[in-house]
Amino acid sequence: MHSVTNNTATIFTAADELPRLLVIDDDCFFQAQIKLYVVNRYAVTQSLSAMPMDALSLIRADTILLDLNMPGVDGVSLIKTIASLNPKPKLLIASSYDNSIIELARSAAQLYGLTQTVVLQKPVSKDQLLQALAELEFRGSNHLPLPCATDNISQADIIKASHAGEFLLFYQPQISLESDDIVGIEALVRWDHPQFGRLTPAFFIHLIEDSADAIEFTLMVAEMAIRDTLRISREQGFRGNVSVNIPPIVLMSETFTDRLCDMLSLHGLSPERFQCEITERGLDSPGPQASATLARLRMKGIQLSIDDFGVGQSGLSKIKTGAFDEIKIDRSFISDLTCSLDSQSIVKSIIHLASLVNLRVVAEGIEDNPTLMLCKQLGVANAQGFYCARPMPAEEFCSWLRARPDNQQPGSLLSFRTGF
Repeated sequence: MHSVTNNTATIFTAADELPRLLVIDDDCFFQAQIKLYVVNRYAVTQSLSAMPMDALSLIRADTILLDLNMPGVDGVSLIKTIASLNPKPKLLIASSYDNSIIELARSAAQLYGLTQTVVLQKPVSKDQLLQALAELEFRGSNHLPLPCATDNISQADIIKASHAGEFLLFYQPQISLESDDIVGIEALVRWDHPQFGRLTPAFFIHLIEDSADAIEFTLMVAEMAIRDTLRISREQGFRGNVSVNIPPIVLMSETFTDRLCDMLSLHGLSPERFQCEITERGLDSPGPQASATLARLRMKGIQLSIDDFGVGQSGLSKIKTGAFDEIKIDRSFISDLTCSLDSQSIVKSIIHLASLVNLRVVAEGIEDNPTLMLCKQLGVANAQGFYCARPMPAEEFCSWLRARPDNQQPGSLLSFRTGF
């Protein structure tokens, strides 16, 4: 280990075998705590009480732990500089400021391109810190470590890959908070790219979801999910529904409903066991054809769900129509549910409104037991998130089901999404 001294800080460089954690905080006691909390897990490569912005470019760090309130320079000003680093580090914001300020800082970080950002409000316990770091590591494992990879991917590549069978689905359980049964599974698209490895939708879906090719892509994913549903039904006794996320442009198709119903008939899955998820943003200005498609889907017996509920402008007007069976509260309201009174008030209001029109309520993004328990207390029906189970391939999911205590059987809903 060696040290480099400048006018503002002493930089400690540790061995390279552990992930490198940079701590930017003016509290020496907090710095010492962090070192103890992460011993044998991370190498605290730098402990800094302050830092000129141009010095950050000289430092290698896998993860940066950033305080917002420091003498000389505030943490928010450093976020833009951190975002300019290549490759971008993971960012953990830890501050004693009010949670609303911390959330604004997180929003700024994400808008600057620091997509792997989590926040903690001080004081921070060891368990809280390690859980936050674990969340960042898991997010990192699902992102391509090449920041320019998407620049080399085209819409034609996606179509070619779909014909070559390079797409697959991962499954994440949805659990009833009343019975603890597995009442749903979300299907998440992954692309086994021959050059870049396994990609999540963040790297490619924007290239196709607003194009005419989105219709064929959606039907391809729907067929994969239907086949897996039937397989899981045979092997594990599932008798639930399968749900696929529908991009807004697909609702504009005059043939989508008929083609989907033909596919269900071909494979032997009744329309009543199929559910379409539509993001709330996709309902902002549906137009006559989209409204007609929604009506036809319901006429065929297919269920409808509003995804990412709470972030758009059309959700309230849509739930009053009675056209939908379910709403999924956006994860932005769930991620800070235990520490944000505003999020709690919003979730309570959504649950109350949903109960008035007899809609199921699903909470996505549950990542710890306190959030799970609070969702149950507030009246959420079903829970989904890393705390319940992480996404897994179909075979691994079947093994996971068999390993559950008493091999619990699911309830009436088996729910899949494409991961758009």
